[in-house]
Amino acid sequence: MKRIKKRYAVLAATALLLSGGGVTVANAAETVTPVAAATTENLNRGLVSIRTEQGNFLSWRLLASDPSGVAFNVYRDGTRISTASVTNFTDRGAPANATYTVRPVTGGVETAALKADEPVQTLAASQDVPIQVPAGGTTPDGVAYTYSANDASVGDLDGDGAYEIVLKWDPSNAKDNSQSGYTGNVFIDAYKLNGTRLWRIDLGRNIRAGAHYTQFQVFDYDGDGKAEVAMKTADGTKDGAGVVIGSSSADYRNSSGYILAGPEFLTVFNGQTGRAAATVDYVPARGTVSSWGDSYGNRVDRFLAGTAYINGSYPSIIMARGYYTRTVVAAWDFRNGALTRKWTFDSNSSTNGSAWAGQGNHQLSIADVDADGKDEIIYGAIAIDDNGAGLWKTGQGHGDAMHVGDLIPSRAGLEVFKVDEDTSKLAHYMADARTGAIIWSAPSCGCDNGRGVSADIYAGSPGAESWSSAVDGLRSSTNANIGRKPSSTNFVIWWDGDGQRELLDATSIKKYGTSSDTTLLAASGVHSNNGTKSTPSLQADILGDWREEVIWPTTNNTALRIYQTTDATSISHVSLMQDRMYREAVAWQNTAYNQPPHPSFQIS
Repeated sequence: MKRIKKRYAVLAATALLLSGGGVTVANAAETVTPVAAATTENLNRGLVSIRTEQGNFLSWRLLASDPSGVAFNVYRDGTRISTASVTNFTDRGAPANATYTVRPVTGGVETAALKADEPVQTLAASQDVPIQVPAGGTTPDGVAYTYSANDASVGDLDGDGAYEIVLKWDPSNAKDNSQSGYTGNVFIDAYKLNGTRLWRIDLGRNIRAGAHYTQFQVFDYDGDGKAEVAMKTADGTKDGAGVVIGSSSADYRNSSGYILAGPEFLTVFNGQTGRAAATVDYVPARGTVSSWGDSYGNRVDRFLAGTAYINGSYPSIIMARGYYTRTVVAAWDFRNGALTRKWTFDSNSSTNGSAWAGQGNHQLSIADVDADGKDEIIYGAIAIDDNGAGLWKTGQGHGDAMHVGDLIPSRAGLEVFKVDEDTSKLAHYMADARTGAIIWSAPSCGCDNGRGVSADIYAGSPGAESWSSAVDGLRSSTNANIGRKPSSTNFVIWWDGDGQRELLDATSIKKYGTSSDTTLLAASGVHSNNGTKSTPSLQADILGDWREEVIWPTTNNTALRIYQTTDATSISHVSLMQDRMYREAVAWQNTAYNQPPHPSFQIS
């Protein structure tokens, strides 16, 4: 493949706050239209200006509401300097202290910006979003712990058209469910991009810390233009105003550090204030611990979460428990200040039966697999219909990674690529997302095939390429072995100017090549998260044009560093966050074993 020299820049917190005036493209050399643009967020232009060796690189959003053929007048310090037909522009030789606005042009006539037309200052590299590290502590058995910034999500918490960051803090003694021991409390913070902390939620001693315990969702569930935050809570949780949920004195931790007794809640928090807006009992209750597969507390506390338009009109909260044995998934609406349960899927029910048990993954995906405008929940080797009924099952059991998207564009609809942990099952397979019918597969490897990815990373083969840890080669969309496997089996990201995704692993981004991978970004002074999973805090299209940003915490956990590409592109595309499936994927990205987001279409 062609070796392409890359540039990158680090975005500061202030970039998002200053993204006021502007619009985005349509009249480009290459134009791609998404299948659906059905989210309710009223986004602004997300304009950013980043200092490069060539000058200042500008990037802004194209919105689903923009007319075909829209162009953009670019202003530097109040003076128009160019008209762009795409949503990025390099102002060569410009001063480093320049400020910019962009304004949409339709039929040669400039129109008013949708938001306040605030100038955006040019950012230097290595500017950060300041964050506030919680104080460490000591467990009841005398072990000291500290805190690291972990998974993050975004939402427009205050309705200004720009995203805020919601961040989870994990203690250094966070545990996998299979590990005994006390943990410190989990904290959830909200930050504006200038580092202003809006609130902090302390989940309390009765929520254990670890990747499988706290899955938080950030989305506008009640349609007021401001995102809420939903998660599992317990006695002793303190909301953003310091108000305690339930009993402040209860302590249900046993001598092994597990929490296997006491009430469990689902709480929706106000995104602006962090105050608890509604709290109900968590469904399902743990019941008898051993009924989930073991008696010490491993399988009973495996939680997943997501957001889905199950009625096609507005988003619902998806909360789930269990996947090794029993699986229970509940759908909730938050409307008019109240939580209402819509339905519950239970693999133990007489309607479903044992064939639906033990089929869950370490993450889920949300997609409208039957094109009826309503979302389904793909829960590993099973799918749950928008009405809560079982839709299909492959019988291939539990796995650690799964990807859902338009992976084979020559076929109608969406596909599912999944790896399997059970040594008696297929090593990996590609299935029809509507029916679960397996399209192609790799035979059992007699091992736990722990990692797998499916994405278009190679222009030499149409559709997505797929690869996994235990299967040789890179597989085409038709399962042909087309050569060398990539150097990582982790996240993928749209970073440079073409339609293929790049490889995101640990703190680097690489371009796939048939002989070797080329490093495009080697970030320094930051860390990845979740141990060997080596995932970022967040990967999403949160700024600028349709390319994706990546957020890592700094090594000392005092800031979140946002990186954005500064490569020019001729592709004009509506913001990925306005594709419903992609936006939902950003919401569930922090769930358990984090996976990258996929939209409902393929960029080519």
